[in-house]
Amino acid sequence: MSAFFRKLRWLTQRDRKEAELREELQFHLEEEAQQRQAQGLAEEEARWAAHREFGNLALVQEDTRATWGWTMLEQLGQDMRYAFRTMAANRLFTALVVLCLALGIGANTAIYSFIDSILLRSLPVADPDSLVVLNWHARVASRRDFVMRAMSGSTWDDSGSGTTSGMFPFEAFELFQKDDSVFSSVFADYQPRQARKLNLAINGQADLANGLTVSGDYFRGLAIRPAAGRLIAPDDDREGAAAVTVISHSVAVNRFGGAANAVGRPVLINNLPFTVLGVAPPGFFGVDPAAAPDVYLPMHANELLGAADQFGFRTERYLDAHFYWIRIMGRLRAGISLAQARAALAPRFKQWVASTATNDRERAQLPELVIERGAAGLGTLRRTYSQPLYLLMAMVGLILVLACANVASLLLARATTRGREIALRLSLGAGRLRVVRQLLTESVLLASLGGALGVLFAILGIRFLTLLLANGRTDFTLHAEVNWHVLGVAAALSMLTGILFGLAPAIRATRVDVIPALKEVRAGEPRVRHGFGRVTLSHALVVGQIAISLLMLVAAGLFVRTLSNLHSIELGFNRENVLLFQLDARKAGYRDQNIGGFYGDLLTTFRAMPGVRHASLSDSSLIEAGSGAPINLPGQPSDPATRYLAIGPHFFATMQIPIVAGRDLDERDWAGSTPVAVINEVFAKKNFGDRNPLGQHLLLSRPRNGVGRERDMEIVGVSRNARYGSLTRDIPPVAYFPYDQGFPQPNEMVYALRTSGDPLLYVNAVRETVRQANARVPVSDIRTQTADIDKTINQEITFAQLCSGFAMLATIIACVGLYGAVSYNVVRRTGEIGIRMALGAQRAGVVRMVLREVLVLIAGGLAVGTGAALATSRFVAAFLYGMKPNDPLTLTLGSMTLLTAALLAGYVPARHASRIDPMAALRQD
Repeated sequence: MSAFFRKLRWLTQRDRKEAELREELQFHLEEEAQQRQAQGLAEEEARWAAHREFGNLALVQEDTRATWGWTMLEQLGQDMRYAFRTMAANRLFTALVVLCLALGIGANTAIYSFIDSILLRSLPVADPDSLVVLNWHARVASRRDFVMRAMSGSTWDDSGSGTTSGMFPFEAFELFQKDDSVFSSVFADYQPRQARKLNLAINGQADLANGLTVSGDYFRGLAIRPAAGRLIAPDDDREGAAAVTVISHSVAVNRFGGAANAVGRPVLINNLPFTVLGVAPPGFFGVDPAAAPDVYLPMHANELLGAADQFGFRTERYLDAHFYWIRIMGRLRAGISLAQARAALAPRFKQWVASTATNDRERAQLPELVIERGAAGLGTLRRTYSQPLYLLMAMVGLILVLACANVASLLLARATTRGREIALRLSLGAGRLRVVRQLLTESVLLASLGGALGVLFAILGIRFLTLLLANGRTDFTLHAEVNWHVLGVAAALSMLTGILFGLAPAIRATRVDVIPALKEVRAGEPRVRHGFGRVTLSHALVVGQIAISLLMLVAAGLFVRTLSNLHSIELGFNRENVLLFQLDARKAGYRDQNIGGFYGDLLTTFRAMPGVRHASLSDSSLIEAGSGAPINLPGQPSDPATRYLAIGPHFFATMQIPIVAGRDLDERDWAGSTPVAVINEVFAKKNFGDRNPLGQHLLLSRPRNGVGRERDMEIVGVSRNARYGSLTRDIPPVAYFPYDQGFPQPNEMVYALRTSGDPLLYVNAVRETVRQANARVPVSDIRTQTADIDKTINQEITFAQLCSGFAMLATIIACVGLYGAVSYNVVRRTGEIGIRMALGAQRAGVVRMVLREVLVLIAGGLAVGTGAALATSRFVAAFLYGMKPNDPLTLTLGSMTLLTAALLAGYVPARHASRIDPMAALRQD
């Protein structure tokens, strides 16, 4: 330990220690010289004799430094100082290398930051590793013969192995709660339809908020402490309990001015009075990173929220073992492993779920309990973005490999100009390993500068990618950031790339014939036989870069053509100059008797606005629609494929959907008049064939029971087919009927305003009109019809834009690498070219000679790239539309684009070779 501190003092007091060493050595020399003078030697002879007796003074200093300090550390400092001087002397080369690496490292860091936030980051709660998520898995052959007869939530398929979901009946939740031998706590949440957009009114100012209902043990199970007040407890989640809520920290700050000011304050949620119980801590977003709630409500508040909604939550759902609706998580007891939890709970769940089956077909496909790690919360975002992010990570990884290959090519070319310097170092006694280490230090420094700049590019890339993925959505919850994990990855990438692209050129540079190199003769370089005939490392790097670039170009072409195919889909309506926005008057207190009038009065006002050509409304936009209900012809069963859209007057005129028979719905079709409907061509062909559907009747019944409030509607028109619910799925049979002629009563409605110019110019006027009508009804989801459609293909748009950018970048990098490699070989062959021209070779012949050899490299790269593209394109098949992964047109266009760019890059050094002065070239040898 004393030696360590002594060396540390030497490092921190180096200048003073060096001065003391010089003084001590000088003292010994003078003492020795004085003794020699005393023996009779002259002063000059005595001084030289003292030096001979003492030995090599520099060697003694080196030995002393080795004893007092760390030699490797000193040499590293020397290498770094020399590397900085070299980079400063070659600023253009340094800037090119740093920029190239920064783009590669920055792209990888940006994509990794999203992977970190989605796949790797744990929930911001205490001991997240003890959390587990409960799911079930089943091989469902037929949904009609399955114990889950209804659900509120989602399922997902596991690559052909069956269906998985995280939704359970309430009885299953109670079953897990009773088992305290495995879990220290079990908690659940549920987001009913009416809670996804809550009308939150504070001090008379209404706004929309994202809500979540939670069980009484939710916050205790997550070990969350409030920022103010207290959190929801089991006593708050029971029938008859006071109506209370917990709000997020951001809502407390924005609406109350701080967490402490919010506690105990009254608020209106969907026009129902609640009291703020407490405030969640900053940064807490629940257990699902895909949805950050603004308001947390006790689960039994579902009954309050659903009471005024015809499709709202009902108390009987708590007792329905066939209705799957809540998500469940638990915290394992200390010492209980995941395997032990599965072994204990799976048989109990199987026994319970078997008791809910009513026939042998249901018993044959019972769901099985699946318990998974829950440190990262629920997997909604992982299922949505994991595959796209892995694909993007592979692409930016190729960009980084391409950048490393390009820099290696540049370093190989640069090593030619440093041959004499390296030969001089070797001739003075430097070992090859020492020179390689010095060159690697320079490479790592270049990569470190590229990494530092790459982090700045990553920050910009994260913001750009977030905006791209959000696509204008204000509720987008995926927010990546540059944290210590991401910075660590950037540092590791910098170190790895520095070694990766620097090692081979460093070894190659030290393989030099010293004597010819010192004489600046080209014989000091490795022999070049038959021009490009010998495959060199530079050639291999160029071939690899061209292959990777072709792979990127093909991927970009596939996604761009997919986007083009999607944009060329016939919509059946005109999406230009249409403004969409949503209102939900029911959550502001309107009921069946007056909500239709409120919507109708607003529609009349909107139509009177200057610049509005047509206006109408519907219960959903066309591209987001998807409502189904029992609709049938008299005496026939209902078709589960039939969909409906509740619309307002002149909807087809507003959306410019042609009416092929009959008429549009208009003002005569209002509440109290004869119920009517318009059907699309698919409905007419499927149900009436060649018969005339006008005047025929449709019956609309309540879902699940098929009795009660229903409509007997006369068909008054047939519309042209229009896209419904999706761009890519087949158009279903659709019935359009007035929104205010009975069941289903209007809830949230989407207004459509066709304007004379830019629809977004009318946003302020719309907001003011609604505010004057009722300030408690907020306007939400304002967008154009074009943006509404683009939102459904946002993933395809993102891939097309990103891959096009990556492909352009890859092509530029490959062309720069090709240019450097050809220039390098032209310099090495200057003597040969000079001889050819001295013997009568024409400039055009020299250009053809160089380009012919360039074409060999391009052909090799295209061959490798084509094979790689054909082998790997199947991995992107799931992201394509209207084309096959091995699309020959895309492959041909990518090859031709790369061939053209590469020939241009190779022509410049070829033209330079043709202008070599034969006499000057011959004198160099």
